[in-house]
Amino acid sequence: MFLLKSAAPIFRSSVVRQFRTASSAISQPPSSDSQKHEPPTSADFTLQILAAANSGSTPTALQNASKMRNSQVAPSISVYNALMGLAARERHWLFSWAIFDDMVRSDIKPTEATYAHLIQAQQSRNYTNTWLALSELNRSGLTPNSAIATAILDSLVAQGNLETALHYLLNMKAQSITPELATVQTIIVLAASCGYSRLSIELATFFEKDTLRKLDESVWLTCLASSAQNYHVDGVIGCWSKVVDELQMLPDEGTVVAVLHTAARYGLPDLATDALRVLKLTGVTWQELHFAALIEAFCRNEQLKEAFVTLDIMRTNGVEPSETTANSILDYVKRDANTLDTAWAVLDTIHSSGSGVGVDAVKVVIKAAIAIGDLQRAIGIYKALPDYSLSPDISIFDTLLEGCVIAQHRQLGDLLLEDIKQAGLKPDIHTFEQMIRLCLTQDVYEDAFYYLEEMKSAQISPPQSVYEAMAEKCKNAQDSRLGMVLEEMKELGYEAASNLKPRRTKRRKLEDRLDSSRPAGPRDIS
Repeated sequence: MFLLKSAAPIFRSSVVRQFRTASSAISQPPSSDSQKHEPPTSADFTLQILAAANSGSTPTALQNASKMRNSQVAPSISVYNALMGLAARERHWLFSWAIFDDMVRSDIKPTEATYAHLIQAQQSRNYTNTWLALSELNRSGLTPNSAIATAILDSLVAQGNLETALHYLLNMKAQSITPELATVQTIIVLAASCGYSRLSIELATFFEKDTLRKLDESVWLTCLASSAQNYHVDGVIGCWSKVVDELQMLPDEGTVVAVLHTAARYGLPDLATDALRVLKLTGVTWQELHFAALIEAFCRNEQLKEAFVTLDIMRTNGVEPSETTANSILDYVKRDANTLDTAWAVLDTIHSSGSGVGVDAVKVVIKAAIAIGDLQRAIGIYKALPDYSLSPDISIFDTLLEGCVIAQHRQLGDLLLEDIKQAGLKPDIHTFEQMIRLCLTQDVYEDAFYYLEEMKSAQISPPQSVYEAMAEKCKNAQDSRLGMVLEEMKELGYEAASNLKPRRTKRRKLEDRLDSSRPAGPRDIS
């Protein structure tokens, strides 16, 4: 504080010199026509300056103030406060200090409104300007009123100083000073934007309860968005009820999606369902990600039947499930054999009720069976597809072939490949990859090269993982075709791992060293 006080005179003298230079530059001598009339009175100048200040015209206000000075008319406190208010609204911090210093030099005692405007004008500057204004207030001996306290809070919020703003807010309450509604709202919004969703909701609730004044609807929307983005489940539940049910507002799509994610994480299907309803009311088309969150909420709430039914509801509403839509169901079902039995029983219940079982639901159960290593049950579910009036797609066969790879069951893989042909399905990249891997599990793996060529004939580029699996098999079996595999990888731009490359013998290393050290030119082989 001592440094601030010692720097204050230098600072004020600097800004006053700039203020006086600006005033003299815009001042004009009175014309000969004006000398014929009665000179303007103090009231005339005051009205002109007040009008210019209220209209936000800084040049006009300065010009009238300069004329007032040239006419030897002493400005009143109303004139100074009008100019200070203009400087505060326009954030002319230098202008405000010049006016304040001129007041002091003219022996005009600043009022509470003066200091409120002075503090407000410093919002665009760093905190040292605000503290300097506060030191002038303390020197004056005036007691801060609601306007001064509001200006202090506004400056702190503008600087992002949430902690100090809360400190001043509590001091205001201790001194029975009621802050303005707009100022409290900015503090709540600042807390929410900083990630303190719980704090922002507590401030909002306390203010409405303590003052019986209602906050703007946008404030509660901000609290809801902050809670959803930070997965503050209690805040989401409370703010959703406040915004949607009580205030009858419709949040934007981003906020609703964040609410869906929170509902999915904490297993709140009712909240997720209501969020989908709100999306529909706002005109947003339902998408896969919206239903995926609802399915996850059902699974976390142990409502497996509703999760399966949601997959069918998606298709009814024209939304195609992706490969990852039912991941939450898969995570739930693949816990153990008991949950797998439960899932299969749920599908039977759904089918018996006439609701219909979709292929996506059956596919999840097959994946779960493969995940827990129960290939026999997976095949049994596959064989039961006609009982549900369903036909397998290529992804189901790919999953079953993956189970064959794990079990190293080549004969079953051949039977499944025959079923693919009979079903009229076209093998995809995963089908070929699983068949190659299945062949590589056997001692005799010649068919792996056959399916590799078939894969290329189908205009499917083999992925790097296929070549790496083949190279590893050839290396372990000391197959001379390893070099061919590595060469083909190089042609496709794949980088083989160092452990897949053939090791060089000591003799080969010596020959390479001799070749590199031999001078260029014709070699004597005699």
